[in-house]
Amino acid sequence: MSGAARRRAAGGGEMRYSRTMTSVKEDLDQRLAFLALTGEDQRCLQELRPLLEQHADTLVGAFYRHLLSFEPTRALLGDAAMKERLLQKQRDYLLSLAGASLDEEYVAERARIGERHMEAGLEPRWYLGAYALYFSLLAPVIFEGTREDPVRGERAVTALLKVLMLDAQIAMEAYIEKRERELEYLNQELASMGRELARDYEEQSVELRETTRRAQVAEQLASIATLVAGLAHEIGTPMGVIRGHAELLESSVSDARSRWRAQAIREQIDRISGIIQTLLNMAKPREPVRIEVDLRTLIDDTLGFLGDKFRRRNIVAERQLKIVPTLCGDPDRLQQLFLNLFLNAADAMPQGGTLRVSLKPVGNNGMEVRVADTGFGIPPEKLAQIFDPFFTTKIAGQGHGLGLVVAKGIILDHEGSVDVRSELGRGTEFQITLPAGKPQSEVPAEPAT
Repeated sequence: MSGAARRRAAGGGEMRYSRTMTSVKEDLDQRLAFLALTGEDQRCLQELRPLLEQHADTLVGAFYRHLLSFEPTRALLGDAAMKERLLQKQRDYLLSLAGASLDEEYVAERARIGERHMEAGLEPRWYLGAYALYFSLLAPVIFEGTREDPVRGERAVTALLKVLMLDAQIAMEAYIEKRERELEYLNQELASMGRELARDYEEQSVELRETTRRAQVAEQLASIATLVAGLAHEIGTPMGVIRGHAELLESSVSDARSRWRAQAIREQIDRISGIIQTLLNMAKPREPVRIEVDLRTLIDDTLGFLGDKFRRRNIVAERQLKIVPTLCGDPDRLQQLFLNLFLNAADAMPQGGTLRVSLKPVGNNGMEVRVADTGFGIPPEKLAQIFDPFFTTKIAGQGHGLGLVVAKGIILDHEGSVDVRSELGRGTEFQITLPAGKPQSEVPAEPAT
């Protein structure tokens, strides 16, 4: 620190000290004025110095014997060293009553007495009683010593009472102030603990609510799974009968147009049967399949499967499918994933629009799929909820809120991740990252288009 900086710091300290001393001086002047403790009173007490020195040991002995009469004060005097210190301190105090300068240092010393009382565990009733005891011991000595001049004795006793009251004031206020500081600290600690408990309670409440919600969802899913399984079995039997009759019709008709119609019936029945099987798989999950999957072909086939639906809804499907490493996964579940995403995109564009699907290799050995639509988008406050069971932005009756739950489950089951971005009026994009099934040193170049 430079010399100038030290002087500024020292000057600041002096100013703070000066303000503190000014405040103490004003407080002391007010105390003295209220007690009517004047310079004449101090001179009266100064004249008693020889008398107090003459009787100091006797007075301290009487004071000590009185303390021994009470258990709380006697307990503080069990140590011999403590006793000697107490006797010396009491002698010094008695002599200080005669001739002490009533200044800022005097106030500080009397305040330290109050703090020491508190540190020793001495309650106010005992040390306030001690000031009364001082007066009862000193007053007779003063009257006896000033028998020749009773007016002087009366003035000296009155001055003594004023000084003892001043000392009791300062000691008591110091005790209260120290106690208030401790209570303030305890209040702060309690407030901090209260805030921490409130945070813990809120966190536990959130976790409990989330656990309860998940339990309710699990119960709902279990009920739906039971219902789906029952419906799938009920529908499956008549579908088998219809398919059998369609095959008979196909073999019995002669013209090409009739055979085409019978074949269309059989193909649509097979499609319904596939949907039923998917529902059964959801209701009763089977052991996962892990084979090499050409994701480019799977996505292309899935888009082709929905071609008629997109044309009827005036939806243009744009695809940019680069060649990527094979994926080790379950082809049926992966197709279900993309069916859910493509159908959701179509539902978001009721007046038509564009579905953009891209596939490309990323990183050392992974792939990225993007599915984007130009639909109405998802409100920002609802974007974080789209993977929650039974949450849907569709109108009542047009969505059950399970498609994206299933989709995310399939992605996670294949050790992938999904990110969603959406803008109201501009559309939604799902970005899916999946790991390749096994490393390939070289990815085939994309065929020229």
